[in-house]
Amino acid sequence: MDPAIEKEMAAVREEIESLRAETRVGAAAGASPPAAEGASFDFDGAAKAWADDLKELLAAMQNAVEAAGKDVAVHPIAGVAAAFAAGVLIGRLTKIG
Repeated sequence: MDPAIEKEMAAVREEIESLRAETRVGAAAGASPPAAEGASFDFDGAAKAWADDLKELLAAMQNAVEAAGKDVAVHPIAGVAAAFAAGVLIGRLTKIG
């Protein structure tokens, strides 16, 4: 192997070992792992964004259920056939053995 590559690999191995040692010391002391330089995470902002996404998903699901209900009211036989087909499909997907 090329000596330059071996030297670089040795440096990477040393860095990995030093990071492992730091992680072990931090975990033993109950401290959180060191954060990247200048990096911060806004947990409140992330939670609000997640909640907004969840509200949007729930609204979309509610709209879909309402639309399906209207379609079934207009075409009840098609609704029963679709429910039967979905049941068969789920049954085959969950069949054991």
